[in-house]
Amino acid sequence: MQRIVLFLITVFLFSLTNADAQRRGDTSYESLLRQSEQPSAYSDYVVFPQSDGTSSLGIIFRLEYDFIPFMRKRSNMSAPDDSFEYFSPVRMGVEIFEGEPRRNRRSNSATGVPVFRESWSDTVWVETFEDTRSRFNHVQGYMTTELEASNYHYQLQLARGGSERERPSQVRPLIVSNADSSDTTEFILLNDITVGEDSAEGTLLNYGTNVLYGQNYTLLVRLPNEEISTLSDRFQITIRKGDSDNNSDQNEPVFSEMINEEQIIRISSSEVQQSDDDIVLAMDQAEDGIPYAYITVPNTEFENTGYVITLKDTESERDISEKTVQSRWIDMPISLYSLDVSIDMLRFIIDDSELKEINSGSRSEKERKFREFWAERDPTPDTEFNELMAEYYQRIDYSYQNFSSFQTPGYDTDRGKAYILYGPPTNIDRRLLPNQPTREIWEYPNRELIFEAVSGLGDFRLISES
Repeated sequence: MQRIVLFLITVFLFSLTNADAQRRGDTSYESLLRQSEQPSAYSDYVVFPQSDGTSSLGIIFRLEYDFIPFMRKRSNMSAPDDSFEYFSPVRMGVEIFEGEPRRNRRSNSATGVPVFRESWSDTVWVETFEDTRSRFNHVQGYMTTELEASNYHYQLQLARGGSERERPSQVRPLIVSNADSSDTTEFILLNDITVGEDSAEGTLLNYGTNVLYGQNYTLLVRLPNEEISTLSDRFQITIRKGDSDNNSDQNEPVFSEMINEEQIIRISSSEVQQSDDDIVLAMDQAEDGIPYAYITVPNTEFENTGYVITLKDTESERDISEKTVQSRWIDMPISLYSLDVSIDMLRFIIDDSELKEINSGSRSEKERKFREFWAERDPTPDTEFNELMAEYYQRIDYSYQNFSSFQTPGYDTDRGKAYILYGPPTNIDRRLLPNQPTREIWEYPNRELIFEAVSGLGDFRLISES
């Protein structure tokens, strides 16, 4: 299976952008913030060869709410629920053409014989303005068709907010291979899979080429169409780091597993369906079906970076196919988008000499020392996710969002530094005194901090700590 990302700025692209910025010496927290605020949408497709020689194609997509322009409900409108105050009509279309696209520098139009056209539409309703800016809520949908084995290309068209104007995606190649071909395969990313005696159902991850950082996932892989007895303990799944700074072929595997008979199912037909808020693959099994293997990938043990997944035939020592995926940490703290900014933000908890030591050497050396610093403080060393590190950088984000003034970013203010060091206070008492500056008293179980306003623009300084 191949996947595309529609209108998406991923963590991988952030890293490339930041690498360029770092070479220019202009990476800052604020520049990372602007990049991280880019809204996201994802598109994906899955191809399942059927027993009759055709293939079932499912095009799926996910649009996060911050990508959709919402409008306030009008008085003459009836919402599905009285609590809904904002809405957004969304329409997604797809056109598929047979043949390879002809490249034209001046045009992004599809070429060839049209074989399929379909559209999907829905109206999204939310309750609050904050919901309209959420990247944790989304709308998703799908379109399906049947295709003969051949070369195709396709284009998506998206209309948002009730607009009739459609935004086309890039023209993308689409190869539908014969079920008996042993030279190609598909990798399908699932949240999970349930396998019964004559059926199976898998929830599609639906994040394009991304997997979710800190969450395990299931890999569904099509195998050559042979007897199961010749497939078991013959094929190997290998996952290596393959980010922009590394050659994956030279990296040690972070995961390697031989496919055994218990992991193989034969799928005779499949269908993409909507189940509550999920997009699922409903699959029927039969003895003459096409063999697939399902493997649980322990992604909680992996770093937040790019990976290359390879299917190898150990009998012929041949790599059949590979797939590149990117780890996606949706709510990753802003500072962690850049190694230089991440290290600089350690200045609130270490002295200048230790900071200078971590920040010395090559980029790989700085990254190693940064990881070692947080590994020594990891409350759950058996997992890749470091809760203490995430909490620390989330406090920096909170300080920037809530304590910044016109002249000073929030993490450099007295209140921001206190929040970074001690976390949220158990109580805040704001006192408006006559003819005196406003005061804020932050109460903690073992300390009390008093801040005093130095202007009417949100600037406070620490005047007492006890």
